[in-house]
Amino acid sequence: MVDRSELQNKARLVESHRQHLEELQRRMDQITSVINEHQITEEILTRLTTMSKSGDAKAHISIGAGVTLNFQHSGAAEGTAIVDLGAGIFGERKWSDIVELLATRREEFNDLHETLLKQAGAIEEKLGKLAQEFNEAAEKLQSENTPRPSQEEPPLSRQIPTKNSETKAKSKTRRRGGMFGNELTLDD
Repeated sequence: MVDRSELQNKARLVESHRQHLEELQRRMDQITSVINEHQITEEILTRLTTMSKSGDAKAHISIGAGVTLNFQHSGAAEGTAIVDLGAGIFGERKWSDIVELLATRREEFNDLHETLLKQAGAIEEKLGKLAQEFNEAAEKLQSENTPRPSQEEPPLSRQIPTKNSETKAKSKTRRRGGMFGNELTLDD
């Protein structure tokens, strides 16, 4: 026997798991964006490091609002950049050192993404089971609340018409309901 409160609890569980899955998906999308940003930055700094060895490191740097600055590093020495070292602390580091730092961070973000992906898979699996349980309980509740045809009377399609049933059918079709339900009218 399934009652409505049990069905509502299952529905709440399904909705809760669905929301949790959506939140994990948002986090994974954000992490993917951060990973891509780290990878692009690594590639740019690696290229600048390579170009600085020949003494000709140039780049165009977008600073926003459609404005790009020309950057030129002179000399064969590797350039430096200011990098967030964590906890709001910034430091000046060589390009190659920053590339290593970014690669480490990217690995950590990849690990985090994999962890979230596993969690999402487990939640999807649980969500599927909960949804199936909900559907089964709803069907069971619906079948419990649906009246079953009486076994005493055979279905109309199986009844064999008799003379009495034909005259009853004719009289029923002739009779019309009045303004107040099934009262007799002057036509009857």
